[in-house]
Amino acid sequence: MKAIGMEPQVLIDILVGAKIGVVYPFGTDHRGDLVVTSYALKQAGLPSNMAGAVVQLEDVEETAPGNFVWKFNPEVTLIRPFKVHGTMELFDVDDQLIHAEPTNWFNVEAENAGHAKIDSWLQEYFDAHPDLDRVPRAEIPEEIVNLATSFDDWRAAYFEFLFKPTKAQKHELRTKRYDIDPL
Repeated sequence: MKAIGMEPQVLIDILVGAKIGVVYPFGTDHRGDLVVTSYALKQAGLPSNMAGAVVQLEDVEETAPGNFVWKFNPEVTLIRPFKVHGTMELFDVDDQLIHAEPTNWFNVEAENAGHAKIDSWLQEYFDAHPDLDRVPRAEIPEEIVNLATSFDDWRAAYFEFLFKPTKAQKHELRTKRYDIDPL
């Protein structure tokens, strides 16, 4: 799949849904799936050399000579972070490295919706089984297992790419939220 590098803060802005365009000094005829990655800039608390998401490149508009705005669809597919050596030009990444997460854990609304789905299922289960204090693993639907394990696994993978993580990031990203036994 085609990929493009950008400053770490710009990648974060795309992941949270605050940015749907990036300015580059060149255009491209490519449209469609595009992996967005962070450069190897060493900025405290930000990811470095990390593939972070797949976006849809919808248009490229030249706004001035040598000034092109790459416009993305606001829907972001968060992927399990992996190491890249991104540049400010299109490059290829192996499709086998791209693993989409079931929700965008970096977007507050999407994260809250994912937790609400898990919590709703748990509430229904415990309402039906008031004598239990733990759900037997075999009773948890795979959709809920995948969502819950994705949350913790994505956070652990993301943490590995942070340059000089803050104390809050260390605490937040290293703390597991869901405790699911393997089958």
